[in-house]
Amino acid sequence: MLKENKLGIMQGRLSPAKNNLIQHFPVKNWSNEFSLCSKLGLKCIEWIFELKNYNENPLYSNNAFENLEFYKKKYKIDINSVVADYFMEKKLFDENDIEIQNNLLVLKKLIKNCSNNNINIVEIPLVDKSSLKDDKNLKNFKNNLLPILHYADSLNIKISLETDLSPKKFFEFIKSFSPNNIYVNYDMGNSASLGYDPKEEIDILSKYIVNVHIKDRKLAGDTVPLGKGSVDFNSVFQNLKKINYKGDLILQAAREDLENSENKKKYVDTIKDYKKFILGYIK
Repeated sequence: MLKENKLGIMQGRLSPAKNNLIQHFPVKNWSNEFSLCSKLGLKCIEWIFELKNYNENPLYSNNAFENLEFYKKKYKIDINSVVADYFMEKKLFDENDIEIQNNLLVLKKLIKNCSNNNINIVEIPLVDKSSLKDDKNLKNFKNNLLPILHYADSLNIKISLETDLSPKKFFEFIKSFSPNNIYVNYDMGNSASLGYDPKEEIDILSKYIVNVHIKDRKLAGDTVPLGKGSVDFNSVFQNLKKINYKGDLILQAAREDLENSENKKKYVDTIKDYKKFILGYIK
């Protein structure tokens, strides 16, 4: 089941926690993550592009391209997607015109650099503080993004969205971009916290899903260790198989090395446990 998919991990999970954050770009440790990823038997890393220290991110600094490619080849670890958390802070809607144009220039450079590094998915998170709250937000975001989609298409880069919209509303929003293409990042944990049915959601969004985040959350609650929340993993993986999903499966599950972790353990041990848990469903 889903044996052709690559099981990977979100960047930063292969480094010690920083400032008790769940997710961050490991400025000083990113190169070491390739070695550990390989040792753990994982196949890919989803890169993080965030506002803090973004100029030090090798995916944004032209001088660091060769280093990034070196580690990918040395450890045989793919980078197929980047989650652009930058745009949760520097939004592509509901900002003044100058700010929007500046943010779009950053996105355009990120797309170009991803193309140069053979990374084919740029994911824009539209959740939490960057959530699309109403039709005005939807329209504003769409109008601002449309010119960029032509550029991304020309470089064979897929733009995917992670939203908290209901499956049907998300589907209609994606279709509204036609004839331009836009895609879906499916986060099973976020969907479970919103009470969405994975069978319905995966079926509706099926042909647009290009990346999957593995996470568990309680209904209307926070991220918890895999198997401790409301995700119906059987249903999720059965329906991913049903639509013949071929993309990556990225571990973005709860850290258990944070100060407030209930059963605190080393981050490497957490990853080993999560891998074993998920392989039971994949196989």
